[in-house]
Amino acid sequence: MDKPPSQSHRRRIPAVPVFLAVLIAQLALVAVAGTDIPFQDQWDIEGRWLYPAWLEGSLRWADLLRPFNEHRIVWTHLLNLALFAVNGQWDPLVQLTAIAFLRAACAAGLAWMVARGRTGWVRAAVAAAVVFAFLPHLAWHNALWGIESHAYFVLGLSLLAMALLGARDRSSRQTAGGMLAAAAALVAMGPGVLVPVALLGLAVLRAWDSRGIDPTPGASPWRQVWPAVALLAAGGLLRVRVPEHAALSAADASQFFTAAGRVLAWPHVGQPLAAIPMNLPLLALILARARRWRKPAPGEDFVLLAAGWSVGVALATAWVRGGSEELIAGVPSRYVDFIVLLPLANVWCAAALAHEAARQARVRARILAAAWGLFLFVGWLGLSAETFRGVILPRARDREAPVRLIRAFQLTGDAALFAGQPRLLVPHPNPESVRVVLLDPRMRGSLPPSLQPERPRGPLSRAVRALLGRQ
Repeated sequence: MDKPPSQSHRRRIPAVPVFLAVLIAQLALVAVAGTDIPFQDQWDIEGRWLYPAWLEGSLRWADLLRPFNEHRIVWTHLLNLALFAVNGQWDPLVQLTAIAFLRAACAAGLAWMVARGRTGWVRAAVAAAVVFAFLPHLAWHNALWGIESHAYFVLGLSLLAMALLGARDRSSRQTAGGMLAAAAALVAMGPGVLVPVALLGLAVLRAWDSRGIDPTPGASPWRQVWPAVALLAAGGLLRVRVPEHAALSAADASQFFTAAGRVLAWPHVGQPLAAIPMNLPLLALILARARRWRKPAPGEDFVLLAAGWSVGVALATAWVRGGSEELIAGVPSRYVDFIVLLPLANVWCAAALAHEAARQARVRARILAAAWGLFLFVGWLGLSAETFRGVILPRARDREAPVRLIRAFQLTGDAALFAGQPRLLVPHPNPESVRVVLLDPRMRGSLPPSLQPERPRGPLSRAVRALLGRQ
């Protein structure tokens, strides 16, 4: 039976302020620090292949499945082609605005999934926690790089798939919808393959919950497991190996565990051992549930699925990139939107355990939860200060530096201009990739506005600049 409209509207309310808050925060970052200069892989994937092939009519639908490193990013290609076709030119600033909407939708969807069935201050607390987690500065890489929409396609589709397929009394419609979302996640980005891994983990936990108890027909083990098995098989067929990336993998167990500790300890990325206290609430809740000291709370299974998926991303990252300079130094910001689900899940677990504590232990449990929350906040503050000092403020003070640099290269063709420049100002490690795009006759008239200032801007470019106050 459908909910009355007013009640249904009230249940959707937490998602609306979350969407608006995350959107406004991210658009503000794009306004002060974003440019329309493509960055790194965009020159090869979009400028040298996607748009020229589209313009000359040689692009086939099957081509959209071609891998990008270890990933397939079909939905990103489709979004970028749609923006390019409507706008009449390539404009990363338009892409960044679209990404802001996608990221806000992911945050709103997450808040709705966690808060549904809750009322009052609990929904408000969930909304506030999600907004705080999705402030864009720590994920600046994804917020300021126009190709990163694939991060939010895979995040949103994975969360949707886990919400549908993880439902205990799943209907046939939920199964079909969840399988479609999970299949779409497989061709959105690599982490999509970890959805079935999280589902299998939940199935094991539920089987442990029901040991010695006759399960209801709707909760049979096979019914829980078969979607994950099918999705794992599909993920195996789509798997991509990149031999030249083998050197980036963890060289040994020590390097793997150090890298895994850094990611799992986020935001305390400089202290791998901090992974233990950072994830104590989650571990304590799972242990208490496994020992039958407590019963699952409403929405708990979805929180555990999101946490399991995030842990899977962390471990996979440590395995395939544990030997890279980036991961040896810290945790790249482009992983933050996946990893942040883990501290969010731990916040939920800490709050749940404190709320469920026996009366005589409740004060102590709340003090421990508050102390753990302070530990998390201190790490967040430290990483935020480092990010603002090293990335956000320098970029905001001279947002046009990348534009000036590439315009000089466009006019002179002198690759020496890039020598000694900060990494974030250099559009591509190989200047030849940039040169090929700038000189490609197929791209004449379709380059970003800063690279063809004499031509009128496309309709989306004009609208985005008006929205961002960048006329």
